[in-house]
Amino acid sequence: MDISAIFKRAWEITWKHKGLWVLGILANCSGGSSSQGSSNVSRIPEYRTGGGEFPQIERWFQAIPEEAWIAIAIAAVGVMLLLALVFWVLAAIGNGGLIAGFQMAETGETVTLASAFQQGISYFWKLLVIQLILGLASLVVFVPVIFGGAILSVLTLGIFLLCLIPLICLLIPLGIALTIYTLLTQIALIVEELDIVAAFQRAWEVFRSNLGQVVVMGLILGIGGFVVGLVLAIPFILIALPFITGLIVGTDTSSVAGLSVTIIGMLLYLPVLLLAGGIMRTFITGSWTLTYRSLIASMAE
Repeated sequence: MDISAIFKRAWEITWKHKGLWVLGILANCSGGSSSQGSSNVSRIPEYRTGGGEFPQIERWFQAIPEEAWIAIAIAAVGVMLLLALVFWVLAAIGNGGLIAGFQMAETGETVTLASAFQQGISYFWKLLVIQLILGLASLVVFVPVIFGGAILSVLTLGIFLLCLIPLICLLIPLGIALTIYTLLTQIALIVEELDIVAAFQRAWEVFRSNLGQVVVMGLILGIGGFVVGLVLAIPFILIALPFITGLIVGTDTSSVAGLSVTIIGMLLYLPVLLLAGGIMRTFITGSWTLTYRSLIASMAE
C-alpha cells in the first residue's frame, strides 16, 4: 500500500469536489473531536455581581416559581436530546455521503453534493444500525469497567485506581481500534455494497489481515488530525485575550468591552472553524476509503 499516493489522491478529490466539504461539516456533527480545559479561578481578579447593582433583574429571577425552573430544566434537556438526535442523523448521512463520494470519484462517476448526499441518505439506516451495534458493544465493555473502577477506588480510598492505570492504558487503544473498525465496516458496506452482517465480516477480515498497515494509517491520520486541531484552537486563545484582559483590569467597562470583543471574534471565527473542520473530515474519511480500496485490491491479488 502506497500511503503517500493515497494521501495525494485523497487531497486531489477533496480539493476538486468542494461540495464534499458540506458533507464533512455534517459528519462532524457527531462530535468528532472534543476538548477539555480547566481554569484556576483563584488567579482571576475578583469581579462581584449580584450585590445590588441590578435589583430589578434579581427580583425578576426571585419571582419565578420553583416549578417553572423545573419545567425550564426539563424543556432544556428535551431540546438538547432532540438536537443530539438531529446531529447524529446528519453525521451519519454526511459520513455515508463522503464514503460514497470518494467511491464515485474512483469509479469515474460524476461527483456532486446532491448525488453524494443522496447516497448518504440511501445508506443511512444501515449505517445507523452499525453504529448502534458497535456503540452498544462498547458500552457493555467500557461502562462496567469505568463505573466499577470508580466505585472500588472510592471504597479503597483510591488504592484500586492505581491498579486500574494499566487497564485504562489498554482501553484507550482498544477504543481507537473500535473506532477504526466501525469506519471500515461502514466503508465495506458502501464500497462493496454488502449487507450489514457481511460488512462486519468483511471489515474484520480486512482489519485483521492488514493490521500493521491499518495501524500505521491510523497513527498518521490521528497524529496529523490532532496537530491540525491544535492549530485551529490557537485563534480561540487569541480571541479570549480581550475578555481575560478586561477581567484583569477589573472595571465594569473593561469587562463588558472585553467580553463583547471576544464574542464577536468567536462568531466571526466559527464559520472558518466549521469549514476547516469539514475539509479535514473530508480528507480523513476519504483517506480511509482509499485505504480500504487499496487493501481489498491487494488481498484479491
